[in-house]
Formats: sequence, structure tokens, C-alpha cells
Amino acid sequence: MKKQKKILWKKGIHLAFSEKWNAGFGGFKKLYFPQNLCFLKAKLGRPVVWHRQSKHFQCNKRGLHIQKTWTQDVPLCSKTKSGVATQNVSSLYAKVKRKDTKHFISSSRSLLKLQADKLLSSAKNLGREYCREKSLLKAVTGLSANTVLGFLDEVMKKYGSLVPLSEKDVLGRLKDVFNEDFSNRKPFINREITNYRARHQKCNFRIFYNKHMLDMDDLATLDGQNWLNDQVINMYGELIMDAVPDKVHFFNSFFHRQLVTKGYNGVKRWTKKVDLFKKSLLLIPIHLEVHWSLITVTLSSRIISFYDSQGIHFKFCVENIRKYLLTEAREKNRPEFLQGWQTAVTKCIPQQKNDSDCGVFVLQYCKCLALEQPFQFSQEDMPRVRKRIYKELCECRLLD
Repeated sequence: MKKQKKILWKKGIHLAFSEKWNAGFGGFKKLYFPQNLCFLKAKLGRPVVWHRQSKHFQCNKRGLHIQKTWTQDVPLCSKTKSGVATQNVSSLYAKVKRKDTKHFISSSRSLLKLQADKLLSSAKNLGREYCREKSLLKAVTGLSANTVLGFLDEVMKKYGSLVPLSEKDVLGRLKDVFNEDFSNRKPFINREITNYRARHQKCNFRIFYNKHMLDMDDLATLDGQNWLNDQVINMYGELIMDAVPDKVHFFNSFFHRQLVTKGYNGVKRWTKKVDLFKKSLLLIPIHLEVHWSLITVTLSSRIISFYDSQGIHFKFCVENIRKYLLTEAREKNRPEFLQGWQTAVTKCIPQQKNDSDCGVFVLQYCKCLALEQPFQFSQEDMPRVRKRIYKELCECRLLD
């Protein structure tokens, strides 16, 4: 009874009896309809008058009939969906005797019972549908969770961490598997990634390329807003150089430091197997303790350019490279490169807006210059660029 009562209450109809039927006739019945409120009390010899304004019953001892005052905007009883005919409205609102009153109460009880049965049946059907939908959702969630975990395992095996992984990558895999857009399930995806990352914090992962070796400590510098170290800069520079081997030469990040401390003789052997003057572009990263900059040399026009993501110009660095080129030209017997050198500070280039992305900007400058691509990136692109560089290092090739 409690379940039925609760369901009926939610549907807008509440049926309750405040007292049991006494011998003969008497009692109290309360009916709640969505648009009508009716209180009916009948006792022998004590008719009742309903006053809406005072909201209480008043007894009139003179009459033996029941009088009621109603707001008749909507009929008390309407035709049900099951097709049960309603009582005549005029007879319900007229003065009735004890027999008519019994008939009214009996009819109302039958009508409510039919409506209650129908609502209970509807509620059961809704409950079964909800259970089926819940089971289906649980099954789909389980499948998608397994798909996400499988994909994360692949990323972990290939890259050693989830640093290069983006939300877009996971959504793409789910769409490929289920042929469905999971954009509305981003909280679920982020939760799975967070839980997976907490269970796989450390991994013995290394990358080998030519003479370079990167471990997880090196690759971790590409995560968040960490500063890039020399190992990452040098290996990525070699990937750029190998992408266009006849055109570009990339100097090791320790080159300028060695040149400053030991002079030309300290770096003379660095180009023993390379003729710099047959290249089109030289890329020289400059690392000054806590900041990365880039010097480029265009051999065809003999221009030495300086690129800095904070707009700084280190003139002494440019002068060091100019002197080195003159000495190298004499050593390699290339007199045509002994004069005509010019220096330039490149302006109107993408600038960083923090203190941690200078190394990423330098690598992006190098890639764009080597592949002759425009500088179409900004500070907002740095998280995406970091992930791409991480993938390129792990795959040992440049990606579009």
C-alpha cells in the first residue's frame, strides 16, 4: 500500500482514508486531483457546507441535504483513458440524499481505483524500461572503459607515458571503435586517464637515435611548463637535419659554450666531416644558463640572424659566430666567404608569454625555417607543440 501511495502521489493523485467506515454510513474521504480539491463528509442528519474562503466545514442543522460550493472551472471527474464514462456533473453538484451520496462515493472510489491500477501498471513499465536502459548504459560504459584502457596501454607502450596524449586522441579512438561521438563523455574520459596515470607513474623507457639517448627524465621536460634540456634540443635538431640533410646543418647546443670557453680550436673537429659552406642554412641553438635563443646563418646571402622569443638581442653571441665563420672559411680554403657578412635581428616573430617555453619556441623556429614553413604558431599552441615534439622524438621522425 505504501508503494502504491507513493507512486500515486508522484503522479498527482493521492488517495487516503482517515478513518474506517463505521456501522451504517459515515466516514471521511479525501480526494486530490491535479486540478480539483474536494472534501466530502457525510453523516446522517448532519449536512455539510464547504466554504472556500474560510477553508473549513460548517454544519447547518436545518437542512437534511448536502450543499457544496465549488469553483467550477474544471469538472471534478473527467473521462479516463480506459474509456470509463464519467458521472453526470450536474447530479454530482446537486443536492443529494443519502442514497445518492453513497452512489457518488462508490463511483468515485471505482474511478480512482481504475486510475490507480493504470498508473501502477505504467510505473512498472517505466521501471522495467529504466532497468533496461541502465543495463545498456552500464554495458556501453564498460565497453568504452575497456577501449580507453586498451588505448592507454598502447600509448604507454609506445611513448612511455601519457604526456603526448590528448583528449582528442581518446575521442578519436572511441569514435573509430563505436562509430559514435563521445564528446559528451569527457568527464568520464578524463577520470579514466587520471586513474590510469596514478597507477603507472614510472616506466623504464628509453629512446635511441644515432648517438642520442633519451630517458623518461629527458622526455619529462616536455610535460607541462618544464624547461627543455640539452638532450631534447640536440636530438630534435638532428631529426630536423636528417629531414633535409643536404640543406641544413644543426649545431649541438654545447657548440657555442665550447667556442666561448676554448675558442676555435675547441670546436675545430666538430665539422671535420662536414663542409658548412655547401649547406643552405645553419642552425645554432644558444643556451645562456636559463634561456634559449637561436642563431641562423644563411650561406647564400651571408646573413647571420638572431631569433629570440622574448625579444632579447645578444650581440656578443652573433659576433662570436661571425668570427667563427671567418676562421672556418680560412681553414677550409673558402676565400669567397671571408667578406660580405651581415647581421640581423629578426622581429615580428611569435613571442612567448611565460618563462618556460623558450626552448619549445627555438625548436619550432628551427623546424619552420628548415622546412620553409611560415611562423603560424603562438603561445596558445605550445601545449600542442610540446605533445607533438614528444611524439616526434619517440617515433624518430618529424610529423606534420
